Amino acid sequence: MIRARALIVAFLFLNSAALAGAGEPRPTSTAWSGKSPAVSRVILESSEFAGESAVRAGVQIKLDEGWWTYWRAPGASGMPPMFDWSGSENVAGEPETIWPVPLRAVEYGESLNLYRDEVVFPIEFRPADPKKPVKLRLKMAYGVCRNICVPSLVEHEIVLKPARGALHTDEANAKLIAAYSGRRPSHDPFTTGLEIAEVRTTIDDAKANLVIRMRGLNARRAALVLVEGPDFIRAAEITPRRTDDARVKALRLKIGGTPKVRALAGKRIRITVIDGNRALEQVWVVGAQGSSVAGIGLTPVSRGAERPEP
Repeated sequence: MIRARALIVAFLFLNSAALAGAGEPRPTSTAWSGKSPAVSRVILESSEFAGESAVRAGVQIKLDEGWWTYWRAPGASGMPPMFDWSGSENVAGEPETIWPVPLRAVEYGESLNLYRDEVVFPIEFRPADPKKPVKLRLKMAYGVCRNICVPSLVEHEIVLKPARGALHTDEANAKLIAAYSGRRPSHDPFTTGLEIAEVRTTIDDAKANLVIRMRGLNARRAALVLVEGPDFIRAAEITPRRTDDARVKALRLKIGGTPKVRALAGKRIRITVIDGNRALEQVWVVGAQGSSVAGIGLTPVSRGAERPEP
């Protein structure tokens, strides 16, 4: 009899422990990976998700004092972070990476676009099947530099489960992700005071240029211009030129030979312009109405189609 009671007590203890474990919150970040001068991890707003709504996460990199890593267009040299989510499970498509506006700096005589101390790259994704867990698996390669450059290759993995009730939010992670999401270039001309009035191509000596006419630019300093399109990326610091309209300044960016321009017809390109502490990012599409290489026009794309075509 005593032995039977002992077995019952043991069973109840183990069962209650299992139930308590099931109710414990799941981790909302991976362990830090890497070693000095940089470490990284993946952070989550919540270890759960609800339905097919967008889920927010972030890739956090912490750097030793004096070291830096890079924006997606690093500048004169450098290795930007490269995110490989292909090993993830139950994720619909490719997670969207948000790139905060970088610091523009000159190091060892080179103009660079970089992040110091810490950066979080917010990530947004949706579950393919909202009833199944999501496994995020990241392989990331990035470079960190100071007086030397050090490549880093890390892997992170974390699981999110469908919520059975109200979502439990990690407030610290949510604030960090929101703060860096707020540092992305804006799509709104009214917010930035920068407005793209026209984008066209011109041909000079068999070389193509992209001419971006903008309102609101500071004519006394160079603007950082990044153009990303099918199979090409161009970035440069450009001093605005005057136009026949005193309110409009022109930015001229070399993009290659005439075949490159012809290949752009009907394609989306993403244009990012950083002027001081203001940054505007929009996706435009090369106008199909342009029958010749010179003078191909572009029109803006709606907010819902933010990515350039592959």
